[in-house]
Amino acid sequence: MERVLQRVAIPSNGGLRGLVDIVGFPQTAEQMTAIGGMCERAEKDELAAVRQRYGWTEDAKLVAGWSPHDDYMLAGRVYAHIARYIKARTVILIGNAHWSEAFGVRGKLIFDDFERWRGPYAPVRVSSARAEILAHLPASSQTVSRPIMETEHSLEALIPFLQYYNRDVEIVPILVPFMPWNDLHARAAELSQALAAVMAAHRWTLGQDVAVFVSGDGQHYGDYGWSYYNYHPSGCDGVGYVKATELDQRLVSSYLAGAVSSDKLKGLFSELVNQEDIDQYKVTWCGRFAVPFGVQFAGLLTEAVEHRTLTGYPLREGTSLSFPWLPLESMKLGLTGDANLHHFVTYQAVGFK
Repeated sequence: MERVLQRVAIPSNGGLRGLVDIVGFPQTAEQMTAIGGMCERAEKDELAAVRQRYGWTEDAKLVAGWSPHDDYMLAGRVYAHIARYIKARTVILIGNAHWSEAFGVRGKLIFDDFERWRGPYAPVRVSSARAEILAHLPASSQTVSRPIMETEHSLEALIPFLQYYNRDVEIVPILVPFMPWNDLHARAAELSQALAAVMAAHRWTLGQDVAVFVSGDGQHYGDYGWSYYNYHPSGCDGVGYVKATELDQRLVSSYLAGAVSSDKLKGLFSELVNQEDIDQYKVTWCGRFAVPFGVQFAGLLTEAVEHRTLTGYPLREGTSLSFPWLPLESMKLGLTGDANLHHFVTYQAVGFK
């Protein structure tokens, strides 16, 4: 599949990473404070329902979470359901590597060498844990690439909401390119072992000191306006839309809700990716590599550090057509793609404790 690189809107400056998307995501404190307030008000009842369903309080801390990375105008309500519970000082960000194929990278975890990333309230520091993790990982399983990281939007999307809820957050950004299940499982195991060793050395705990935050949209559905997706198995009408949302609900309830296990995640991966040819998707989840990897990594890390099984909790779902759009035009924010029955994206927020 051909990959055409995204243009960087704000170039990197020394150790400060630039920005790819200044249309879909906010860049200033004023913007993010307004957006956070909009989402809190719009989702007040849904947020309360989640707390009641799981017996949580606002002080609940997640070990891991899955968030969308689409435009805030469309998906902001869903981000708010998951970012609020990611409260650790150091957050391991796991994202898809949309453009790694253009750089010829497969099968290796992709790190960067930036010192800070841009955030709406202040630059976000990259944790010193990154160097420690890299020191514990096999050289053959990792690569450090500033060019790949600075042309990828999937992780920069999470930072404004993370910083809205936690001004002191530090990050370790990691991208997951194309890889078969056996490699994905091996990289997850290696990363969990590396981070467990770092946590033991610092006496860090999960949820409080370290959390995992996975970036990935669901289906990219439709027959119009996609760069390389052409996925509309049930038609581009109301029936197709309903079937697409039902598919996501089944995948989440079958593979991500409840006890996390390698068998379940392998099952999810096999439903998303053609096992005979990983270049071919079966379902166009944007996070078809990052989500199974990130949850597998978080599950293995929890087993290593706390000797227990991680549990998944569906928090919110939606699509680029399911909510009233947030009124962000006055902030000069908007849409980076179409939103109609011929071109829509599905979203999920899933927390793991």
